[in-house]
Amino acid sequence: MFYDKDADLSLIQSKTVAIIGFGSQGHAHAQNLRDSGVKVVVSELEGTPNAERAEKAGFEVLGAAEATQQADVVMMLVPDQTQAVVYKNDVAPNLKDGATLMFAHGFNIHFGQIVPPA
Repeated sequence: MFYDKDADLSLIQSKTVAIIGFGSQGHAHAQNLRDSGVKVVVSELEGTPNAERAEKAGFEVLGAAEATQQADVVMMLVPDQTQAVVYKNDVAPNLKDGATLMFAHGFNIHFGQIVPPA
């Protein structure tokens, strides 16, 4: 088990993290990062229950393109079946040079549906 003292949180506290998808994993990532002093923006579809949950939890909720534009770190947490479309249409064209792109699961990477930049 790791604790705050085991990591240099300043390395991420100076960054903005976009959580793309506020579902079963996204909400935990977002809340843990915020609790650790990181600026977090959440991407969800407007008017959906997950968007409402994110807003009620105090997060700024944006579209995936806008969240990606603001982010130094982009965490993809949308379901596998929608991930490739969200990546192609919203994330890839808006990813800042030098940004970190992370995936919670690798289905789309493994099967070539998403080919992230090198």
